[in-house]
Amino acid sequence: MFNKFFKKLFNRIEIHTIRTKLIISFLIIGLLPILLSGLLSFNIYRGAINDRISDYSQEMVNRMERDLEDYVSEIETFLSREQDFYINQFIKLTQANDFRNNRKYAFRIWEDFNNLKQMKPGLEDIAITFQDGRRISSYGTFSIDINEFKNRMYSNLSGDIFFTPPYSNYLQKEVITIVSSYYPEIAEENVLISADIDLDVLANLTDFNLGEKSYFLIADQNGDIVYHPDQEKIGKRSLLYSDGFPNRKVNLNGEQYILTSTFSKSTGWYIISMASADEVEAELNYITDITVYLTLVVLLIIILLTVYLSYSLSKPIQKLQELTHRASENDLSVKIDISGNDEIAELGQSFNKMIRRINKLMEQNVREQKLLRKLEMESLDNQIKPHFIYNTLDLIIGLLENKDFDRATHMVEALGKFFRLSLSHGKEMVLIRNEIKHVKNYLFIQQFRHGEEYEYIIDIEDFEIMEKHIPKLILQPIVENAIYHGLLPAEKNGLVIVKGYRKNKNIYFKIADNGVGIPTAKVREINKILTGELKTDDQKKYFGLRNVDQRLKLMYGGSSGLTVESIEGEKTTVIIRIDQRGGK
Repeated sequence: MFNKFFKKLFNRIEIHTIRTKLIISFLIIGLLPILLSGLLSFNIYRGAINDRISDYSQEMVNRMERDLEDYVSEIETFLSREQDFYINQFIKLTQANDFRNNRKYAFRIWEDFNNLKQMKPGLEDIAITFQDGRRISSYGTFSIDINEFKNRMYSNLSGDIFFTPPYSNYLQKEVITIVSSYYPEIAEENVLISADIDLDVLANLTDFNLGEKSYFLIADQNGDIVYHPDQEKIGKRSLLYSDGFPNRKVNLNGEQYILTSTFSKSTGWYIISMASADEVEAELNYITDITVYLTLVVLLIIILLTVYLSYSLSKPIQKLQELTHRASENDLSVKIDISGNDEIAELGQSFNKMIRRINKLMEQNVREQKLLRKLEMESLDNQIKPHFIYNTLDLIIGLLENKDFDRATHMVEALGKFFRLSLSHGKEMVLIRNEIKHVKNYLFIQQFRHGEEYEYIIDIEDFEIMEKHIPKLILQPIVENAIYHGLLPAEKNGLVIVKGYRKNKNIYFKIADNGVGIPTAKVREINKILTGELKTDDQKKYFGLRNVDQRLKLMYGGSSGLTVESIEGEKTTVIIRIDQRGGK
């Protein structure tokens, strides 16, 4: 398991020296326990910090909720008062439009309202509002849009007290209003008694320092913000609302926060704490620094130990690397002096065997290349026979003398393509497509020379092999044998078929003719010579077949080569197999 892990690690970061790998391995082994213990301690401390912040935030919002309910309950106590003589008389006279007699009651009410404002910090205004919009408050008497005022109101959970969202009051100050219905005994209809609370009261209630980025806010049951340090967000729907404000970790404007909240039943408001997670993480810097410093000290100790150990282990390997590098630079005279019986000594023995084997293979390769070049030149020389050129040129001259310019042109073009493809710019390997063109040109010339004595068919079953490379001059010598030794001696209409196909990832060619055929004994002799079972001293015997067979075996291995099949008097087939899995 660990071997696979280290192997993947070394391959990924591309470490090339064993000494470096040893150092890193020892570092990993030494640091792993420390890192695990440090990481475990860090996570425990981190969880404790988060729990402490959450508990502290919960305690703060609970305290704010109690302070808020105490403040609001005092306002509710005044708004939900029992029958007041002065208020009742003022309401009665006002509803009767007796403004002259209600002044003394109005002055008394103003005096009471202003006294209450002085006694209760943050109480901006107290007002009595009639159903027609007339209002008397500590600021005086005036009229408001009663319908608009009622539309803004929403009740707490008990339904006896109403609140309004934040808005600008008569003096353009941001307030919220607490409203209660008052039913005078001597009046015709009820009125509304309200108290305007300055938003600074909520600011003071939530004035606790959790950090530079941390803050508190208040929102109603629908998630609309009642108070927020950023005044532009007051009155807007909170992005944090999700069927309430459950405690969780949230991402807001790219910042991580720990959200803690509580719900006030008397107001129907949520008091929410937003503790910055980044500031919480900042408290972890101390233990992080300790972990880092401890790791660095241990790392230094391990490095000193591993440098010594890795040097003693890697020195013989570095020597082997040096000799291997010299061998890669074509210095095959290197040899490792072996001492000891360990794995490195065995590796040195294997290296020396490999060098000896490489030298033998190089010598063999040189010999084979010389033989391959000789065979190619012999094949080319055999192909470009003087009588073939003379006969073709004589034929072209005859056509010109008879003014058969079109056929002469075709012959010249075919002959030019034939020699151009034969030479193939000195390349040893050619595309099968070009080899097929070469055979077509040869057959065209020969058919023109010999008249209508035979026909030819070229059939390539798998066209994808046309883009594969093979040694040049593989097909033409076999086709030449089929014409001269098979078709021309036969006294019948001849046919040459050149077929190419793929089978089991090998490429095959079949050159078949319906000529005179070959005796069975001679077929066996040819195949034994091609497989090496039978030697021959006559180098010209079956020269064309042996030349192609030897070149294929040198290029693709012993499984490639030629096989001859024949029925005397009927047909001859030469099968060329090119094993693409082998070769050089």
